[in-house]
Amino acid sequence: MQYFLTYVLGHQTVSGKKAQLGTIVHKVMECLSRCKKCAQDSPDSKQIKASDDALGDISTSTRGLKTKKFVGELLQRSYEYYTSNGEHKYYNSDLKFCKECTEMALSYNDGQFDPRKRNVVAAEPQFDIPIEEDWAQYSYQLPNGETLEGRLAIKGTIDLVTEIEDGVLEVIDWKTGRRLNWATGEEKTYEKLIDDPQLLLYNYAISKLFPQYKQAIMSIFYIRDGGPFSMCFDNDDQDKFLGMLEKRFKQIQDSNYPRPISYDRSNWKCTKLCHFYKNNWPGTNTNMCQYVDDHLRAYGDQETVEKCTKDGFDIGYYEAPG
Repeated sequence: MQYFLTYVLGHQTVSGKKAQLGTIVHKVMECLSRCKKCAQDSPDSKQIKASDDALGDISTSTRGLKTKKFVGELLQRSYEYYTSNGEHKYYNSDLKFCKECTEMALSYNDGQFDPRKRNVVAAEPQFDIPIEEDWAQYSYQLPNGETLEGRLAIKGTIDLVTEIEDGVLEVIDWKTGRRLNWATGEEKTYEKLIDDPQLLLYNYAISKLFPQYKQAIMSIFYIRDGGPFSMCFDNDDQDKFLGMLEKRFKQIQDSNYPRPISYDRSNWKCTKLCHFYKNNWPGTNTNMCQYVDDHLRAYGDQETVEKCTKDGFDIGYYEAPG
C-alpha cells in the first residue's frame, strides 16, 4: 500500500528529521568529492571551482580543499540550506550531530574514506538503465486510455565511485543511521549485506556505467554504527540481482489490490513511522492510507489511479536520491 501511494499515485512522504540530518552530511561528502574530481581534472590549476544543485557555486584553492575550515564552511552551508527548507524544528544539538558524523566519516582509519584522499571517478552519478530481459517488458493501459509500453529500468544515485587500481573500482555509500533492516528489525551483518538489494543493484549499475572496470568493491559505511562493510561481487551476483528483481517486479505486476501492512493500522510501523497513516486525505477526517484503501474496495484499482493520483504527477518522475 505504501508503494502504491508513493510510486503509483505520486504522494511523497516527508523525510524524518534524522534522514534530513543525514542528507546534510551526505551533501558535504558529495561536495568534497566534486571538488576532488575538479582538482584531478585540472592538476595544474591552483583554484578549484565546482557547482552543486543545492549549494550553488563552490570555490577553494587546492590547499584550502584539505583544510578543516573548508569542511566547516561546506557543513554550515549545507545545514542552512536543508534546515531552512525543512519541516522540523532544529537545535544546536542537530548541528553538532552533523559535525560529529562528518568528522567520523573523514577521520576513520586515518582518512581511508575521505574523498579528498581518493581517486574519484564520479561523485553522485545517476543511472537509468533498462533491463534487457524478456520478463522486463511491460504494457499497461493508462487512465486516459493510452497504452504505455516499454521495459523495466532501474534508476538511482550512487554516493561515490573511486578507482582503487587499474581495473578495480570501489563504490562508497555513507549511512548516518543504524545498521538495521527496517522491514524486519534485524541487524545487517556481512552475511545479510551480501544479499542486500541496494548493494546488488549498485553492482549491476556499475557494470553498465563503467564496463571498462572488471572488478568492483561495494563499501557501505555506517558512520555511527559499525563503520565500513566491504563486499566483492562478480558476474554471478549480477544474475542473483536480476533474479531478485524479476521476482519483485512480477509480485508488483500481479498485485491488483495493494495490501496495507495491518488492516486495522495497529502495527507500530503504521502508528509511528507511516506518513500516510499520520496525515489525512485533503478535505477529509480519514488518514491517507485508509482513504485509498476504501476507494480501492469501492471502485477498484483503475478508477483509484484515475481519481487519487496527485495533480501533476508523472509515472516516470525521479529525483535524487530515489
